[in-house]
Amino acid sequence: MTRPPGAPRRLPRALAIAAACLILAPPLGRAVQDRGVPGYLKRLSLPGAGDRLRQPLAVHADLHAGEIFVCDRLNHRIVIFDERGLYAYEIRGGGVFSTPIDVAVDPDGLIVLLAYRGTERTLMRLDFDGRPLGTFALSGLPEGSREPRPISIALAPDGSRLYVLDEENFRLWIADRDGRVSGSFDLLTGLNERQARDQILGQVDAYGDVVLVGLPMLGAVQLLGPDGGSLGLIGIKGTGVCQMAFPVSAALDMEGNVVVLDRQRTLMTVWTTSDRRCTGEISGIGRRPGLLYQPADLALDARGRIYVSQGFEGRVQVFEHRAGAAGPESRALVAPR
Repeated sequence: MTRPPGAPRRLPRALAIAAACLILAPPLGRAVQDRGVPGYLKRLSLPGAGDRLRQPLAVHADLHAGEIFVCDRLNHRIVIFDERGLYAYEIRGGGVFSTPIDVAVDPDGLIVLLAYRGTERTLMRLDFDGRPLGTFALSGLPEGSREPRPISIALAPDGSRLYVLDEENFRLWIADRDGRVSGSFDLLTGLNERQARDQILGQVDAYGDVVLVGLPMLGAVQLLGPDGGSLGLIGIKGTGVCQMAFPVSAALDMEGNVVVLDRQRTLMTVWTTSDRRCTGEISGIGRRPGLLYQPADLALDARGRIYVSQGFEGRVQVFEHRAGAAGPESRALVAPR
């Protein structure tokens, strides 16, 4: 379309996540239903009366153009909103792709998409207008690696590296934009046999020179340097205030704070990277505007807007944060731990 101006095998990821959330999730609307929601701004909406998002489970903020990309899975399209949160245009799948899973955009507008072609998950590139530039696969994997099963992708803010989260090998692969692997991080490092067996991966995100991977079953977010070196974990496992029960996605702001989306607690927590301390919570469980139910992904833009997607009722909601996202110029915001 043309743009207008080594781990043991486990249960399938979707079944494992559903089981964990059903066990842990509180009744819809409990406790915070009557509470105000500081920071809530709006819900992204489409202009057509009969048009709506269906399973918008991944959201990406383009820090360069200010646009917001939403993977609308059941409608087989990517919907793009401008920096004001207004509908701009969309990229429809059909013969090119179906069921978009995750998306990332580089400074030149190149779109990298993880989606289905037929029955297979595929990495592909699209140009600035959404025209297909071809598919590609990860290459140069270490000997003995199983065929990757990507579940989430991210691009370094300067576009130099592609990060692919692989639930088959439980690794984060680091590659160039053609898929040539230059390094990786084993996400089972330091876990005992039971922890490794029960592990589930969330989303991968990249802000500044920091890569963030949600580790829901550990109640933590793994922080990594651009080449995959560990910067330590952030988070405290639990269901109490300022704890993480099932963290799935995270973003880093320009002041060095990490915003974490917790699917089970249905809210966001904010953590400092200097002393790994929680400084507050945003939102809660419910159906009213500003509340969440089974949230799936978040993104932070350069103006300090947080976008949270959820499949339930097809919502992408916008919240105000105190600082914009860490961009390509942000360096050394997180010290190794």
